[in-house]
Amino acid sequence: MINKYKQQICLGAFTIIIVTIFIIMMIRTNNSRIIDFNQTSVTTTAVVESTIPETEMETIGAETEAKLPKKRQKKNASKTGEFDNIKNIERLIDFSAKHPYMIRVNRAENFVTVYGMDYEGKHTIPYKTFWCSTGLDPESTPLGQFKISERYDWRIMVDGSYAQYAVRIYGPIMLHSIPYTNGKHDALEYWEYNKLGKPASLGCVRLRVKDIKWIYDNCNDGTKVTIYSEPDEEPEIALPKIKKIKKSNKNKNWDPTDPAKGNPWKNKKKTNTRKKTTTKEQESNKK
Repeated sequence: MINKYKQQICLGAFTIIIVTIFIIMMIRTNNSRIIDFNQTSVTTTAVVESTIPETEMETIGAETEAKLPKKRQKKNASKTGEFDNIKNIERLIDFSAKHPYMIRVNRAENFVTVYGMDYEGKHTIPYKTFWCSTGLDPESTPLGQFKISERYDWRIMVDGSYAQYAVRIYGPIMLHSIPYTNGKHDALEYWEYNKLGKPASLGCVRLRVKDIKWIYDNCNDGTKVTIYSEPDEEPEIALPKIKKIKKSNKNKNWDPTDPAKGNPWKNKKKTNTRKKTTTKEQESNKK
């Protein structure tokens, strides 16, 4: 009888032990799953954070802007205005470099961008942008990388016209002003000026006098000039529209931006803001 109960007691104890072990194992397994789930969540979060597009990440000042890809720069240039602030730009440029600037011409959209060299020796900083006119026949303005090699205050062109501040980059291809009928400041072909922003030349790159003079004065021989074609590209620095010169305008034979002495566009008449005295006021003053 006692032996019989011993067997039952042993069997019960054994069952309790087995059940206890099973419960412990289940608890450990669940804890392990919870830990794994939390770790997975952390890992997933880390991956999501690391793959957030750069356009969604916060940027700080112009230094950060200057190191972003070009598409990002374009958006921020107009949105934040960092590149419109010349002080912010200039502190990023290494002016002590042999060639502190590089020029890029978009043949498809007819604008020129001047890039400044950063302190890592790369031309990454959009500094100035100008409207231009490239070849009426696109193929007449060659694509590729070139360098400024020669420069002329005035230069007669292949069609007999003249240009100011011409800088040669490749064979007969130059960057220069809008053409003139002769080598005088008051002989501008104003109808050609009105074509800026559109193809118009025989192959050269035309700019306003003010813009080409800046290149002439600041971009030394050996400065790289890249001509490329990218339709629908927007300037990295906003470009205002150029006012066309009317045929009836008496100053039409001058480039409005020409800094030359005697430019009538610069001689703005001062409006007389002096208040006219009425008869009653005159009589009152006499008293």
